[in-house]
Amino acid sequence: MCRILGYSTAANASLAEIMGSRGLREFTQLSEFHGDGWGMAWYHEQRLSVEKSPLRAVDEPAYRDLAHRRLGSQGLVHLRRATPGLPVGTRNTHPFHRGGTVMAHNGAIHPQDRLAELLPPAWEAQLTGTTDSERYFLHVMYCLQERNRDVVAALEDTAAHIGQMFSANSLNAIFLTPDALYAICYYWPERIPHAALATRGIEGPTESYFDLAYLETAAGIVVASSGWSQDGWTRLPNRHVLVVDRVTQQAKVVPLGPGNPPGSPLPDLLATACP
Repeated sequence: MCRILGYSTAANASLAEIMGSRGLREFTQLSEFHGDGWGMAWYHEQRLSVEKSPLRAVDEPAYRDLAHRRLGSQGLVHLRRATPGLPVGTRNTHPFHRGGTVMAHNGAIHPQDRLAELLPPAWEAQLTGTTDSERYFLHVMYCLQERNRDVVAALEDTAAHIGQMFSANSLNAIFLTPDALYAICYYWPERIPHAALATRGIEGPTESYFDLAYLETAAGIVVASSGWSQDGWTRLPNRHVLVVDRVTQQAKVVPLGPGNPPGSPLPDLLATACP
């Protein structure tokens, strides 16, 4: 379980400028709990860049340097809290990227010993790490092909597929494409691990652990996980997607439909090798 943040601006801006010194400090402090690695991704014009480390963000000069640089017009940040049983290391550190799409996830998909069933062999072979999150990402990437690059439809299909086959607690994620930012809020309230979070010493109400909220400012639009001061922010409803157009900076909140219903041909179609 992790923390995620995404932003979109009309011009290149630093994370520090978008969030303010207090906001950046409070968000970064979350890595004291979510300390199994950090990653950033950003778009500068049409170029996607990704940096990540298996260390705590709060301890890393590289993180601080990137947070104060005007990297690009849209980006995301991930602070990892590794799911028990999944190794800590660069290859399992978010974000994951493929072509022009990049993604960071907050949540866990169970049971872990059946994760290989999420993707068919042709796609499972393309993994660079061992996480449920990367498999989630690859499933969305397949659906993008089948859905003619419709990101919302791909998210609906993937959520339906995972919901039918597994017991996930959250599919919260941020995706960046060359055209837009997508923040998906999709979780099961009854599966919030209250006891585990309390035992690990997390601060704040565990009921809001999987909440996502967004804020529109003069500098741009930012969306992030809970756990730090978000006065004046708007909560993103569960099972909705925030879509921010990169060119116009127009934001809209879209409800997620049921996706492919039970019995759809999607699992069989997934056997197709990825080009």
